Parts: sequence; C-alpha cells; structure tokens
Amino acid sequence: MKDVNLIARHWHHLPIDEVVALLEGDRERGLDRFQVEHRLEAFGANTITARKGQGPLIRFLLQFHQPLIYILIASGVVTAGLREWVDSGVIFGVVLV
Repeated sequence: MKDVNLIARHWHHLPIDEVVALLEGDRERGLDRFQVEHRLEAFGANTITARKGQGPLIRFLLQFHQPLIYILIASGVVTAGLREWVDSGVIFGVVLV
C-alpha cells in the first residue's frame, strides 16, 4: 500500500472509486489474500473490544448520585431520628420515585 495517511483522511467525503484506488482494493472482489495478511500484520485485527457493562445494582445506585438526592436522604434520616415516620416515609418515597 502506498504512503497514505489512513487516519487523517475524511473517507466519507471521497468518491468510492477514489477510496478503492487509495486502499489498493478491487471494487468487486475486495482484497486478495496477500493484502489481507499484510494488513493484519501491519494494522492488527479490525475488532472492537466490548466494554464491561455495569450491573443492575450499580446502575440503580448511580441514580441517587446527585446533590439534591443527598439532601433529601439526609432530611429523611433527620425526620426518622425525630420519629416523624410519616414525613420520613414521604421523603424516602419521593427519593425512590
């Protein structure tokens, strides 16, 4: 392959025939086996590593990671400490909703 800066090009703006010519491919057949092996050695496999997702419990707990929620939880704890069960129940209900 020629000295083509593959990363800096805006491939989506180029005509198809120009892309095929720059990549030294064939529009109908693609790349031959030698080109594929050479590019695998030069650039590596064309794979995307999957990012490990967060579990459902972590995603649920991250919903409460906001300053206003912290204030509501603190006020719910204070009202529970004052034995205002209805008020603390309403506050915790609002936090959960």
